[in-house]
Amino acid sequence: MQVNRFVLSCAAAIVATVTTALPASAASVAKFAAAQAINWHGQVINVELVMPFYKRTFGKGIWTTNNGLSKRGAELVDVLSKAGADGLDTRDYLGGLKGDVNAMRGDDLAAAELYLSEAAIRFSRDLFAGRTTPSISEPDIVIARKQLDTVALLDSFDKNGVEKVMARLRPAHEQYTRLRQLLAKTSNEAQHRKIVVNMERWRWLPRDLGERHVLVNAAAFLMYTYDKGRMIDRRRVIVGQEYHRTPMFSSAISYAEFNPTWTVSRNIAGNEILPKLRKNPNYLSSIGYEVHTSWEEDSPMMNPASIDWSTVPAKNFPYRIVQPAGPENVLGVVKFLFPNKFNVYLHDTSSRQLFDKADRALSHGCIRIENPLEFADLLYGFDRSLAPGDIRGLVASKKTVQAKFRKPVPVHLGYFTLWVGDDGRVSNFDDIYGRDKLIERIVFGGA
Repeated sequence: MQVNRFVLSCAAAIVATVTTALPASAASVAKFAAAQAINWHGQVINVELVMPFYKRTFGKGIWTTNNGLSKRGAELVDVLSKAGADGLDTRDYLGGLKGDVNAMRGDDLAAAELYLSEAAIRFSRDLFAGRTTPSISEPDIVIARKQLDTVALLDSFDKNGVEKVMARLRPAHEQYTRLRQLLAKTSNEAQHRKIVVNMERWRWLPRDLGERHVLVNAAAFLMYTYDKGRMIDRRRVIVGQEYHRTPMFSSAISYAEFNPTWTVSRNIAGNEILPKLRKNPNYLSSIGYEVHTSWEEDSPMMNPASIDWSTVPAKNFPYRIVQPAGPENVLGVVKFLFPNKFNVYLHDTSSRQLFDKADRALSHGCIRIENPLEFADLLYGFDRSLAPGDIRGLVASKKTVQAKFRKPVPVHLGYFTLWVGDDGRVSNFDDIYGRDKLIERIVFGGA
């Protein structure tokens, strides 16, 4: 057999071309161990990805025997042919499988073995972690993509079977299961696409959300609290405007601050407050805000009227502006904090009438929550660290006080435009940030 080697321009990978002049019996995949990839009837197979497994088996296959597909191979093809049940496309996994594997022999059969392993890995990754990278060019989405050990994965397929392993990889989240069931019932193309997009987002989330956890659905303007798989609290929230989108990530609520002060961000200070100060140097004094000489925590206060605001740059605004605690504070009486690079958090608000609006994309990115002291009672009740009376006492003190949780509470800031209730009722929400459209273009193609 003649094997040609050339360099793929896109990856500088060594590719071995499999010819169609085949011996009568199946060849071991070990003969391709030195190749980074092989070109099989125009289909490039990433040998480097799967060969570490085959080195352990001395080239013995999972999916093929000398006579074509093995029992495991037939099971894999059957599972991949049903990829549509998870909103994935069978053609992405079997589209390059040219001809009848049962009729193949020799090197062709060895190549089919490698192809099926790569297809099994790709489908597993897509099912387990999502077809698209969570960030997908969106700077306000910081969800690390879950990883799989490909050697252990192929070994598990060999020992435990394809159906069993894929069932373990499939997200166990209740909403994913309900969306999967809904997908099988819908014939509406637009709804089909929306279901697939939302299933994709559930694949991004951590496999274990936490025995007790908080989930914010920015698209629905709602926040849910779960305990042992059961929703125990649902309340309205206000999220970021289109140009101040609430980000997507997971963290853990570590403490709450009662009677908080509000430090105005550089962006808000430069873009929204500075123009008012240029018109009226006493603007901050009139609304009770403080100005500090720098962004250092211990920087002293200064008289805002002493500053020539016409010379102050909007970008990299140099002064720290603070609203003291009190009934007019925009953060209300409590905020709940969790580590994140966006400096967003859950908090009360002094504008509680806004919860009655249908469209609650109104904030600068943080999440304002309805009846936050009830929420505090719930979380500290789990924690057994503060009773409702203690919480009301902290608020009544009018002092800024931080109270840590003994056990941080996992929190997930999500974005789901379709939700299936316990009663099977389907709720559709507007794609307020245009995130559905972006995923649709990646998953389904098009402009």
